[in-house]
Amino acid sequence: MRSGAALRDALLHLLERKSFDQITVRDICAEAGVHYATFFRHHPGKEALLDHIAAEQIATSVELTLPIKDAGDDRGSLAALCAYVAEHRQLWAILLNGGAGTTMRGEWLRHARMVSETRDSVTTWLPKELGTICSTSLIVETIAWWLTQPRDAYSAEQVADILHRLISASTFAKG
Repeated sequence: MRSGAALRDALLHLLERKSFDQITVRDICAEAGVHYATFFRHHPGKEALLDHIAAEQIATSVELTLPIKDAGDDRGSLAALCAYVAEHRQLWAILLNGGAGTTMRGEWLRHARMVSETRDSVTTWLPKELGTICSTSLIVETIAWWLTQPRDAYSAEQVADILHRLISASTFAKG
């Protein structure tokens, strides 16, 4: 358990100084203070470690935002998501726009599909799965864009407003 956390922390620290492509498993082990073989007891490669971190972040964001959305506060849910991303901006920029972008997007859509299965469709004309794909993609790509902007260009509140307006204006959000 401790080794797994040390490996995650080590990769994150290294990502602050180097690009993912420049980091080796040996670098991660040295930073974590664990033996090389220990790494492979936890992960088959550095990509798997990055994917694991990405999946944890998506799960955390869903746990944070879903109760707010379920209480009927869509705008509040988006604000909580954006505040969380802003608080972990460097990590999310690395994950979403870097080495784990595909995993982040896939995990986000997987969670959205699981939630969608327990909900009624919000439209009568659009298949529920397509609406889930469209709304999830809109949120993911807006946040990915935000993370490429200068840090002070848009606040978390501004991005939450943008997302809320985009989703509210979208034809897939209306019946």
